[in-house]
Amino acid sequence: MSKQSEFDKVELLGVEVDAVSIADAITYIIGHTAAGQPAGYVTKAYVEFLDRAWREAEVRDLLNGAELSLADGVALVWAANYLYAGPRSTGRFWLTLFQIVLAPGKLTWPLPDRAAGINFTWPLLEAAAAHGRRVYLVGDPKTGSIAHTARTLQQAFPKLIVAGTHSGRDHTKPRGRVSDAWLETLTTTITAAEADVILVGMSFPLQERVGAWLTTHLAHGFSIGEGGTFDYELFGGTLHKAPGWIQHLGLEWLWRLILEPRRLRRQLAIPRFIWRIWRSR
Repeated sequence: MSKQSEFDKVELLGVEVDAVSIADAITYIIGHTAAGQPAGYVTKAYVEFLDRAWREAEVRDLLNGAELSLADGVALVWAANYLYAGPRSTGRFWLTLFQIVLAPGKLTWPLPDRAAGINFTWPLLEAAAAHGRRVYLVGDPKTGSIAHTARTLQQAFPKLIVAGTHSGRDHTKPRGRVSDAWLETLTTTITAAEADVILVGMSFPLQERVGAWLTTHLAHGFSIGEGGTFDYELFGGTLHKAPGWIQHLGLEWLWRLILEPRRLRRQLAIPRFIWRIWRSR
């Protein structure tokens, strides 16, 4: 389970997710990245995460070993509501599924928010700038570079301290893998930069493995798995953020699929997740 004890948790297919709002999660992270606080890592669990965790114990342990485990995606909010907010009946199963689109506001218990990439990370950076937290960026954006991401964020937040950057690509290994030497270099540079908040924009579950490594090799600093956050326009990338009405309906997954049709195979995790929640009731 996640290590924090301030917030309630829900279990979804063997993975515990913290029942916390975006605002409270950011307050927690800012407080626990003050000087003298120990290291930790944060996951933002998406359907694909739980789909893989269902099949792989190592991935499940990575998710459950985080300091905070946040829900990223309306499917997790739906599953928590169905399993914990009423009878686990067939009728309610279908009712809550329809509510994902027709009335998503009725599904905000016990998980009050979806910590989707931009909607979580942007206000986190605002808070980091306001509290003087030193931010370190790790990633390999699809367009541009991590240095470009840093310049974009510093223009958006003049008071933000970007303490350093590191490419998320280890050219000595195939994509999706990094060497011990890469991890050791990253640890050394983060330590030298005296980073408080480390945003790791890499593929899943590699970014979670990196976060777990850093937690055991750093004296201080929270690592947060960001996935493709750096690919969005606000961060210097090219992807367009979903319109507000699509976000309200919880259809960001569909918006992303339209922008990147090659994601179709990955999106098949959604019906598998729904089926497994039905079976787990």
